[in-house]
Amino acid sequence: MAAQALRFAFLGIGPMGEGMSENLIAKGNLQTPLILWNRTKERAIELSKRVGNSIVADSLKDTVPRADVLWMCFQDEAAVVEIMDELLTTNVAGKLFVDSSTISPSATNELASRVINAGAEFVAVPVFGDPSMAKIGALTLIPAGNPESVSRILPYLGGVVGRAVVDLSGEKPGQASLLKFIGNVLIMTSIEVAAEMNVFAEKTDLGAHNILKLFEALMPGSPHVVHTKQMISGDYHKHKPGVPVAHAIGLTSKVQELAHSKGVSLKAYEVAVNHLKDVEAHVGSSGGIFSIYGVVRKEGGLPFEN
Repeated sequence: MAAQALRFAFLGIGPMGEGMSENLIAKGNLQTPLILWNRTKERAIELSKRVGNSIVADSLKDTVPRADVLWMCFQDEAAVVEIMDELLTTNVAGKLFVDSSTISPSATNELASRVINAGAEFVAVPVFGDPSMAKIGALTLIPAGNPESVSRILPYLGGVVGRAVVDLSGEKPGQASLLKFIGNVLIMTSIEVAAEMNVFAEKTDLGAHNILKLFEALMPGSPHVVHTKQMISGDYHKHKPGVPVAHAIGLTSKVQELAHSKGVSLKAYEVAVNHLKDVEAHVGSSGGIFSIYGVVRKEGGLPFEN
């Protein structure tokens, strides 16, 4: 099939990009080695040596003539704009740009416009999940853009880079970023609910393990189940976080700004965001989103660590 003959480059081998590119290599049925590029080249070299079927580009511009699809995944909006500024100094006509970075809806639409005006295609594919989920191909992906462009990347999403796809074909790329923003409300409030219920159960001697049983019975496969398992395991204080607290606070601030601009009140979300700030004050950069459990434990008179 023609789609299988596409040449891919993956730009941005951070914690998320590493897992996504590994799965693209392992399950994408690529006919040519995946081209890897990262601002810290050593990280791309290490990944290539470990997973095989890949090559490391010497420079960012070197990826353009050698790939049909340029898939980006960077941690912040400034990095995406900087990378795109450099890429668009080359001839990108006919290329397909795929962006899985978490950036604002307006920035996504602006990038899409620039890419399309340069004669290329653009699909936004923001993701739900953390690096551990990226590693095992369990992400939920949200593609949006021109239907023909989305159809070119769809075979590499569900069952390859991720588990599930929320297809927004035909909608502006920024709509995918908007859904990612609003979906963050679900993620953060479900973490808050799980943390509060677990602490309540511990303080009443019911035990968090029984809260997990309840979630599994009432909402199997829900974020509440995943979050409670993370909390009970102690991963939130034993290991380096998949999503650093500073990064999470940056995203939640943008979500709150958007909600405020639309006259929307997100009271439950505010509670979770304030607990994120407490996490940063308590453990600094070693904290993550699941460390909310630790600060809720402290508020309940329990130790931060379980």
